[in-house]
Amino acid sequence: KGTALASVIGYTVSGWHLPPAAPGSWGYFYLPALTLIVLCSVCAAPWGARAAHRMDVVALKKVFAVLLGSLAAYMLYRSSVGF
Repeated sequence: KGTALASVIGYTVSGWHLPPAAPGSWGYFYLPALTLIVLCSVCAAPWGARAAHRMDVVALKKVFAVLLGSLAAYMLYRSSVGF
């Protein structure tokens, strides 16, 4: 929690002097998107926890490894293409 809070404060303070990129921006945060992400995360967290508790530990680790590998490959691809 401390790392997340420090990150939020850092991004807010470092972007405070910038003109708003879009209406609803606060520092580097776009508040409508932040609100939507928070609401979806809070609603979906119980489903994810329930699914994780029902899965076999080995299978859960494999699914997580595939997810992380996919995200890493996507980020590598995006960085090589230049967005």
